[in-house]
Amino acid sequence: MKATVFRGTQKVGVEEVEKPKPGAGEAIVRVTLTTICGTDVHILRGEYPVKPGLTVGHEMVGVIDELGPGVTGYQVGQRVLVGAITPCGQCRGCLSGHASQCGHGEGLEAMGGWRLGNTMNGVQAEFVRVPFAQANLAPIPDELKDEQVLLLADIASTGFSGAESGGVKIGDAVVVFAQGPIGLCATVGARLMGASLVIGVDGDETRLAMARKLGADVVLDFRNQDVEAEVKRLTGGGVDVAIEALGTQQTFESALRSLNPGGTLSSLGVYSGKLQLPYDAFAAGLGDHRIVTTLCPGGKERMRRLMEVVRAKRVDLTPLFTHRFQLKDIRDAYELFSQRKDGVLKVAIQP
Repeated sequence: MKATVFRGTQKVGVEEVEKPKPGAGEAIVRVTLTTICGTDVHILRGEYPVKPGLTVGHEMVGVIDELGPGVTGYQVGQRVLVGAITPCGQCRGCLSGHASQCGHGEGLEAMGGWRLGNTMNGVQAEFVRVPFAQANLAPIPDELKDEQVLLLADIASTGFSGAESGGVKIGDAVVVFAQGPIGLCATVGARLMGASLVIGVDGDETRLAMARKLGADVVLDFRNQDVEAEVKRLTGGGVDVAIEALGTQQTFESALRSLNPGGTLSSLGVYSGKLQLPYDAFAAGLGDHRIVTTLCPGGKERMRRLMEVVRAKRVDLTPLFTHRFQLKDIRDAYELFSQRKDGVLKVAIQP
């Protein structure tokens, strides 16, 4: 089969590899649609280490091709959504409600639930082996198309979780720093959770326009205004929840400075450098602030719930697909996506 293989920093391309076979409790899924995530770009740039020779990618929709021993309740030919996070469902982490931090069958492990394209071959391929299939194959309702559900595998689940982990309540004021794909989904998530004011911050006109389209009440361009001052003016002192969706010192610090005393900073960004906590913005540790981090929730029940939100027409993320490619052209897709060319938000890739 064809698969997108990582060979080292800035070295990724489609190669012929052996089609996987399912072991006990596993499934082979034929990929019908996949995409590129910002985390894949971190891997490409050498900012997040994975083993050379690994098939990358962790967002996919597909059709069950083969079922291993012990997998029941599914059929070959059934359409399924597989989350980017594939918890085992049985370890201490999973049974304690921290499925994203699955302990690979034992306790807890930071980012342990992220296997596909990290610790095992991923989904930017024609076929993928899905571990713990019983816990991770989510049947897709017939009326939903692939593009309607693909982004639920990661960016929607992650973005929504920024609002969930931040404890957004009805009537809250929320600011979301960075309106890339995950930040846009965090903006949507804040509205779903009941925020009365959602402020989107970015410096890209295309992304600010999409934030408006997806429901931001106010958008702020950091290139031409003092965002922190404007947030405080709009809210009468600061937001209840600030969501950081980029992973830089600047956005983290701006999010912290935008909070009310007692507010929550919900961090979704992937940080690849040193992160410092300014004591004045933190009220010297006396401001009753809360800082939480979140890894994309996974598992079939999470996927089922997100698909129900789409089926109920509460959310439509298809406008985020701005470009389409065939798998054979994925290097071009990486170039476009990583360089943020031509107003790209997300790319749909068909094997």
